Amino acid sequence: MFIIVGVLVVMAVGFVAVGSALGRLEATVQPVVFEVDDVVEWIAERLPAEAAGQLSHLDVVKIVGWYLDYFDSMGLATEHGQELGEAAIDEDADRIVARLDDALNVLVARGLAEPEPLDPLSVAVVADLLSVYMSEMGAIGGTASPEGTG
Repeated sequence: MFIIVGVLVVMAVGFVAVGSALGRLEATVQPVVFEVDDVVEWIAERLPAEAAGQLSHLDVVKIVGWYLDYFDSMGLATEHGQELGEAAIDEDADRIVARLDDALNVLVARGLAEPEPLDPLSVAVVADLLSVYMSEMGAIGGTASPEGTG
């Protein structure tokens, strides 16, 4: 009888311990890592045929790099493992830190300045897909969805 009660007590304590640990872990937000290779692959899979015919894989890598350079120039990029500081994020509607329209203008201008100019519409499509990816991962806009960007 004591053995059965002992086993039940041990199991109850185990369930409570595991349940509380799962509750704490569920509330913890996991950082999302921006991997350029994954982003480029994600964009390449979703590019319309016309844009895919205009851009090489290397062109998409360049455009992603330019987009990240733009965010860096606006003070929104950090080193690996760092979180954005409060100074870069402003909840007030009066202050816009980085406008996506401005980013598109910068990307198209850089694409046109290439030795072999990139098609502006194709650059815009890549920029739009990158915005979608970054929104889904929670880098811009709201919080990342539980499903991720897969």
